[in-house]
Amino acid sequence: MYFDGAVNSIESGIGAVLIFLEGHHFPIASKIDFPCTNNVAEYEACILSLQVAIYLKVKELEVFGDSMLTIFQTLKQWKTKDPKLVPYHKYLEELTENFENISFTYTQRMKNQFADALASMVSITKENLIEPLEFEIAKGPTHCDMIEAVDGKPCKEAHAIGLLLVYHGDKLRQWIEAITLASVTANAVARFLKRNIIARYGVPTALITNNAKNLNNKLINELCIQFKIQHRNSSPYRPQMNGAVE
Repeated sequence: MYFDGAVNSIESGIGAVLIFLEGHHFPIASKIDFPCTNNVAEYEACILSLQVAIYLKVKELEVFGDSMLTIFQTLKQWKTKDPKLVPYHKYLEELTENFENISFTYTQRMKNQFADALASMVSITKENLIEPLEFEIAKGPTHCDMIEAVDGKPCKEAHAIGLLLVYHGDKLRQWIEAITLASVTANAVARFLKRNIIARYGVPTALITNNAKNLNNKLINELCIQFKIQHRNSSPYRPQMNGAVE
C-alpha cells in the first residue's frame, strides 16, 4: 500500500493505492475539508488507507510512504511531540493491531507517484465523483503522428522543464520536479510553475533560473509578482550553477 497527502493554497487531499498480490490496484482518495498541515494530511492518508484495508479484510500489509515523519514516528524511531499529531499516532497504532503482519517503509516521492497524483487531483478539483480513468501512454509528441518520417526515422523531438526544489525545515530536503514537452514556451513554463509547483507544494520563496528568454519574460515576471516570488538569475555561461536541474 502506498499513501500520500497534498496540502496547497487551494484545498487539501489524500490519496492511496492498495496493490494486491495478483496485481489488482485499488485506488483511494479523499478531500480534506478542514485546515491542516502537510503532516496531518500524511497521517490522514495513512489512516484512511489502513481503514480500507481492514474493511477489505487484509491481514498482511506492506505500507510505503514518502513522509519521513509519519513513517519514522510509526516505527518509533522518531518521537511524536506535536500535540496535533499525538492522537493521530495513537489511533494509527491501534489500527495496526488489526493485522497479523504489517510493515512500514519510507520510499522516495518518485516511487510514490500514483498516491501523490490521487492526492493532488482531489486537492485541486471541486468534484467529489470522478469516473475511473484509463490512461494512454504517449510514446512521443502528438504532432509527430502528422509528420512523415525523414530518412526512415520517426519524429522523436521532445523537450523538458526541470526544477530543483529545496526545502529548509528541520532537515534540508531536495528533489527534482520535471515534465517533458514538445516545446518549452513561456506559457508552458508558467503552466508548469502553477500546476506542478505552486498547486502541489505551495508558493516558493525564490525562483532561480538561467537567462533563457522563455524563463525571463513579461509572463514569468507577472507570475512572480502575483505570488510574491523572488526571481533571480544564475551566472551566465556557468551551467554548473544549475547543475542538478541541468
